[in-house]
Amino acid sequence: MKKRVFLFNILAFVFLISLVSVMAEETECDEGDETCKLNQARSCLNEKIDDKTCEKLSSEERVFSLLAVGDCRDEVKADSKLMSDVKFTAQAIFALRNSGSSVAEEKEWLISQNRTATGLNWFLEIESPEAIECSIDYSNSNNVNFGLDKKISFLSGGNCLRPAQGGYWLEVSPECYDEEFTISCDQSFLTTLLYQKQGSDTIFVSDLTHSSSAEGTTNEKVNSFCFAQGNSCDYEATLWSSLALSFLDENVDSYLSYLTAMKEDNENFLPEAFLYYVTGNTDVRNQLLSKQINNKWWISLNDKYYGTALTLFALQFEEPLQKLDSVDWLFNEAQDDDGCWDSGNIRNTGFLLYALAPNPSSIDSGGSGVIIDCENAGFSCTSQINCAGEILSDYSCSGAFVCCTEERTFTCFEQDGEICNSNQNCAGVGSLTVEASDLSTGQACCVSGTCQEPVQVESSACELVSGECRVSGCLENEEETSAACDFSSDFCCVQKPDKETNYFWVWVLGLLIMLVILAIVFRDKLRPYFIRIKSKFGGSKPSVSKKGPRPPPSHSPRLIQRRPETRRMAPPHQKRRHIPRIIPRAKPRGEIDEVLKKLKDMSK
Repeated sequence: MKKRVFLFNILAFVFLISLVSVMAEETECDEGDETCKLNQARSCLNEKIDDKTCEKLSSEERVFSLLAVGDCRDEVKADSKLMSDVKFTAQAIFALRNSGSSVAEEKEWLISQNRTATGLNWFLEIESPEAIECSIDYSNSNNVNFGLDKKISFLSGGNCLRPAQGGYWLEVSPECYDEEFTISCDQSFLTTLLYQKQGSDTIFVSDLTHSSSAEGTTNEKVNSFCFAQGNSCDYEATLWSSLALSFLDENVDSYLSYLTAMKEDNENFLPEAFLYYVTGNTDVRNQLLSKQINNKWWISLNDKYYGTALTLFALQFEEPLQKLDSVDWLFNEAQDDDGCWDSGNIRNTGFLLYALAPNPSSIDSGGSGVIIDCENAGFSCTSQINCAGEILSDYSCSGAFVCCTEERTFTCFEQDGEICNSNQNCAGVGSLTVEASDLSTGQACCVSGTCQEPVQVESSACELVSGECRVSGCLENEEETSAACDFSSDFCCVQKPDKETNYFWVWVLGLLIMLVILAIVFRDKLRPYFIRIKSKFGGSKPSVSKKGPRPPPSHSPRLIQRRPETRRMAPPHQKRRHIPRIIPRAKPRGEIDEVLKKLKDMSK
């Protein structure tokens, strides 16, 4: 009985292996089937979350699990960092609101954490084609005159304003950032605010410009805030807070000056992705596209998966070539066999999954209780600044994007680009080609670069073997070869050969094992069949050779067959004759001795 149970377990194990093999074959996605690969990623992420459980996930893992597959909502709401940590609260607001949860309390707390941005100098510019005399009113007042050379010729009054930048502008004192300045001049004029990071030579111009005719007025006020973590501004927290508030349709213009001026010192956060999502500025978009590495990924916080997710999230309603290349890399090179990315990293897999396939917005835009998807309705989701048509408020788009009847197209000139002909390449550090409305067939708009004639370059030894020279080592799906690159410090990397699993022999082995097990279990019933087969092929009749019987082996004793004696019967009435026995006569001794002597003499 025990033996049969043991054999049954073996049989079940073999069947399970075969079933797993079949399932592995069935779940393998065809090349180019992105829907299948997205489903694999979603299944893998769900398994990772179930294995680890939401209670044991980190705070960021919970947020991006909620964002991607809707898991861990209660754990996010109960997290101790909610409404105590600015960055996490902003991420949680974004994820919770995307899943349809109310975030009124969390939004109120987040806004309360902003403060006046530090580290910036602000300037008031008053400009006119004529010499002008102006008055500036606030809690105090100033009188200022500008000559034809646009320089300050006279200034009097309060201490909030003083000449700056060679006398062309008025610098606002930090103590007066809360003041609202009302300007009036005797000629037509315009006013705007400019700002500068302390210690930098770069001047930024505010997007808001106001103009008025003579004796009219304009109002200007320094409106620059950041989000603080502790006692000072936190750049990353401000990035996420601006994104979350923009997603809630809150005005975030007051944070843009700080984010823009401090961008150069915080490139590791990939701020262009956040700023493009919030502003839709084309220049920022081109800066973001130019940061792609190896035509495959972007990096944020030294993480290419996280940086790529940020960028694809910002470009979710666009299809530039850089995005298509990145998506191809993610699905055909970077995705793990189980469907996840970055060796099963929950945060990165969740963020990538959401960026590649964002969930439909659960916010009712029109208040009717019915959600109408903008893209499915045939319109375009775009930033408000890029909408050239009518904004449809009853249709839903993700985040700060609006539903627009006609998306604005930009010329190459408007994007500060140069048009390259078909026989030219866009070259230069950080250069890239972008779409433009004024291009002819074969032309390309080159931004941050110049149009140059292609130069014939001899292929390196690495390229001759279909390899690619890389600076920091080979990719996951590549292996290093000994072929030389143009630079000796580079690595020559070639694609690893594809390994296709052949399950034919697995099935053959499983079938043989099953047959052996069945033969052992039913050996008693099969024994008569074995004996019958053995008797058929074993040969019960001795084989006869045409050359006659084979002689017995030399070492075996020879068998002598005797003919059976027949008993002679005497005829009746006849007496048996007695035959005398003849006994040879022995030779005399002397004759024997004489013969032996002769033989002895002959041997001498």
